[in-house]
Amino acid sequence: MSSDSVGLLSSPERSSSPSLLDNATTTQIFSDYTGTNFQQPRSPGKRQLTIEESLITTNDPKRLCNSSLREQLDLNLLSSTSLHTPLSSSNSIDSLSIPSSPTTPPLSADVLNWLATFLTMSNEDRSRATEALIRTCSTNTLQLNHIKNQIEPYFQRDFVRDLPRELALHVLKYLPASDVARASRTCRAWYETCNDILLWKRLCQTKTIPYKQLPTIFDDVIENQWKRSYACHKHLEYTWQHEEPLPEPLIFRGHEDFVITCLQFDGKRIVSGSDDNSLKIWSVATGQCEQTLVGHNGGVWCSEMTDDLIVSGSTDRTIRVWSIDTGACQHVLYGHTSTVRCLALHGDIVVSGSRDATVRVWNIRTGERLHMLSGHTAAVRCVCYNGKYVVSGAYDHTIRVWLPNEERCVHTLEGHTNRVYSLVFDGKHIVSGSLDCMIRVWDVEQGTCIHQLTGHLSLTSGMQLRGNILVSGNADSTVKIWNIDSGKCLHTLAGRNKHASAVTWVQVVLNYVVSSGDDGMVKLWDLETGDFIRNLVQLVSTGSGGVVWRIKCTDSALVCAAGSRNSTEDTKVIMLDFDRTTICS
Repeated sequence: MSSDSVGLLSSPERSSSPSLLDNATTTQIFSDYTGTNFQQPRSPGKRQLTIEESLITTNDPKRLCNSSLREQLDLNLLSSTSLHTPLSSSNSIDSLSIPSSPTTPPLSADVLNWLATFLTMSNEDRSRATEALIRTCSTNTLQLNHIKNQIEPYFQRDFVRDLPRELALHVLKYLPASDVARASRTCRAWYETCNDILLWKRLCQTKTIPYKQLPTIFDDVIENQWKRSYACHKHLEYTWQHEEPLPEPLIFRGHEDFVITCLQFDGKRIVSGSDDNSLKIWSVATGQCEQTLVGHNGGVWCSEMTDDLIVSGSTDRTIRVWSIDTGACQHVLYGHTSTVRCLALHGDIVVSGSRDATVRVWNIRTGERLHMLSGHTAAVRCVCYNGKYVVSGAYDHTIRVWLPNEERCVHTLEGHTNRVYSLVFDGKHIVSGSLDCMIRVWDVEQGTCIHQLTGHLSLTSGMQLRGNILVSGNADSTVKIWNIDSGKCLHTLAGRNKHASAVTWVQVVLNYVVSSGDDGMVKLWDLETGDFIRNLVQLVSTGSGGVVWRIKCTDSALVCAAGSRNSTEDTKVIMLDFDRTTICS
């Protein structure tokens, strides 16, 4: 786990709590989050330095911002013994307070006389006298170090306390959350400022961390709701990567020995479609099948999901719209003359691609066919839709960009030398994967190829785009991470921990890559470094026919559709829940 979690829950009184990086179990993480005191073992033969000793012997970075220490020093200065002389000037020694300790002898008469003379000098003479004193001490580094340590505190300012709160928060918002968390442990004033709600809201939004509305285990120890959301997020990252043992899987058994061809997951419900002509709706809360959607006369090949509707496409050439709550079929969309192979949903509009080489646009609320897009000369295998452009990839080796409202093809992207099997589209870039082993990046406005990504040796089965980072899974058993701006391959997820056969699906979740394979495994990788982390799922029939066909992830859970090609593994849906912070009602 990253150091971002250090100090999240610690008040100044809890500054001795260990970092989450130092712990290896969830129990220890919870202890650190709740700020439980933890006594660090002291190195043998060492003792703690006094304040005076630490000032003289070290340049302690805490002094730069530790207001509590400054207050204690000022108190010592004010309470120390003053030296009195008969001088009546405002610059008399009466105005000086010189720190002393029980082991420090009183100043000699010579020193007192020198100080009295110094106070009578003009500012120019004082400067020259100080320069002469420093030059005199230049051969003794201990004396120079002592002078430096005595002078430094007078030039150090606590900007959090001295600046108006708005300006201090403006400075703090440029720090990463880990530094803000550490800064909150400096003193009470810093703790109060660094716990500002708007500050932590900005930090969460920068990391795209959602607001946590459900009750959590941190509710009693963190009052700041956004800081609590951040703490839950960091705990979630830890459980994905480190928690042992892995969460107990929740198994949903159905579809007998048929293949699960499509999978949807919204955090509450799982929808699985199969070539047994049906779809099933599973409740995550109860682990039971809520509805079985029966009506297609052929295998279900694709599906999409909204809050209240499910859309499915089948080999029976129809698209059906179902109610999630009742399981009733609300619309049957007729028009395609061959298998409906792919769907893309945006709002209430669904786009379908078929083996009849056409793309059609429908309204799922009314069941009305809005547009038909013709131009491909072979089966349409994949479609994307962002509300403006429809992008379709086909077995005719081309990608087409459409304006659906005009039923017009604005670009035909040519370059692949074999069937196009996969597409991702972010509104600006189109990324296409083909059986020619090539991945191409296109500009949707210009209709030009920006990059050719070479390195895979077979069909690219799945891709996901996050910003300028592309993750691709391939039948050559590897996963690659690319930068589509530069066209460079950043990492190849291979080595001794790679999949033993074709990669079936990939997804990016948090800072990780999750990949599934024809070998019956689901693996977790680090997105930034490309390092293998661990296996999340390993079927009993791994290596002897077991396969994970599809995966779907949220930030807190993994769902995968698994089975086998030779009846060695039951067809089922497996769910792993990594959320350990939400309190179930």
